[in-house]
Amino acid sequence: MYNEVSESLFDLIDDAIERDLLVGGTEFSLGGTSISITSKDGIGKLIEEWLGIWAVQKGIRITPNRGGQSFPDFYIDEDDGYLEIKAFDLDASANFDIANFESYCESLSRHPQRLYADYLILGYRLIGSSLRVENVWLKKIWQISCGSDRFPLKVQAKRDVIYNIRPAAWYSARVRYPVFPNADAFVNALYATQKQYLGLDSSQEEDRFWSHFD
Repeated sequence: MYNEVSESLFDLIDDAIERDLLVGGTEFSLGGTSISITSKDGIGKLIEEWLGIWAVQKGIRITPNRGGQSFPDFYIDEDDGYLEIKAFDLDASANFDIANFESYCESLSRHPQRLYADYLILGYRLIGSSLRVENVWLKKIWQISCGSDRFPLKVQAKRDVIYNIRPAAWYSARVRYPVFPNADAFVNALYATQKQYLGLDSSQEEDRFWSHFD
């Protein structure tokens, strides 16, 4: 189900965690003054940048996306596969954004292969300025997504505006909404959420949406 390159990277990280090798910290230097970073803000992006260099050093064939914040974080095997990197604090819940909701709906209609991107997720702890990666998961988007009280898909919504798709607590045995069992269930929830959000209720609008996936 996963790209073999993603699986190889997962195995390397998992082995490094078992050997307690993924330990370090963060430091910022400017104008001859260096400080140790103790804030968790931006740690996920730093881990992503570190991972891109570390993977290449380990002989893993991934290429960073030069398009800034656009999807995906990395290409696998010369653009044949997509790899997204996520990270979260193990002392809190997973609170990263899986994707921007509107952008995901639009891009999935034009590039259905995005649905099968691999998500490599690292769980870390930051104590003072000491950073340690302690867990890693390799997932598909439907394996880290779930429903919610308000919408069929768990999203971040403020003042009736949906911004991002938010993750489920896939790592916990005690959850109210389990992850989706397969890709079809996720796409159904995505469509149902968009339909509810936009107030679509006609068969014409439904047929137009699903025609992108034929």
